[in-house]
Amino acid sequence: MARDDAVIFGLRACLAVARHRPEAIRRAFHDEQRRRAVAPLLKATAAGRRPYREVEPDELARIAGSVHHEGVVVVCDPLPLLHVGDMLDGMPDDGVLLALDDVDNPHNHGAIVRSAAWFGAGVLLGGVDGPLNPAAIRVAQGGAELVPVAATRNLAGALRRLAERGVPIVGADQNADRRLLDRPLPRPVCLVLGNEAHGLSSAVRAVCTDTVRIGGTDAVESLNVSVSAGILLAAAMAGGDR
Repeated sequence: MARDDAVIFGLRACLAVARHRPEAIRRAFHDEQRRRAVAPLLKATAAGRRPYREVEPDELARIAGSVHHEGVVVVCDPLPLLHVGDMLDGMPDDGVLLALDDVDNPHNHGAIVRSAAWFGAGVLLGGVDGPLNPAAIRVAQGGAELVPVAATRNLAGALRRLAERGVPIVGADQNADRRLLDRPLPRPVCLVLGNEAHGLSSAVRAVCTDTVRIGGTDAVESLNVSVSAGILLAAAMAGGDR
């Protein structure tokens, strides 16, 4: 494989490449069980005069680097990241941006991107400067092809830039006085979620113009960060519809 090849696996993730970036496909692989399900992918691959091949599941696992390939792998151009400045400057007047402060689990990244695709939000990855992990792309179930994603090592600086433009920066914090549903969230808005274990960093918390907590029974310490993201996005969209 070439150094700039990207490997995407998972049925919906691969079909999404065929639908939204067919020109990016370099080659495709599938097993016998998925032959019918991947027909749109094979059609797009053939239309671009790119090779595809039916292989055994073990070979798919070797190509994917994972046993969770779901019977199909695409080797393609990397999924592009937006430049942070372009994302911030291009944020719509009623837009919703979800910023992740050092959230490092790729499965959480994928679940969050899937929710962002459903609600029409962008995602800003903090604490990283690289693209989404292949496991995240699989978990996103095709959403990674639709969601504007940018990454930055300096999340606090990026959020400060948004705040200077008048965009509210609302952090999720289970110790916040205000509950999420006490009043509607503003639009535009940037919603910030912290690291799975440590929450918001002090630098990012200092930039937040408000913090909210998701009300519950407190029977467990907290919600999974991807679940929290979905609840926050639903609340933000409801606020924009009022």
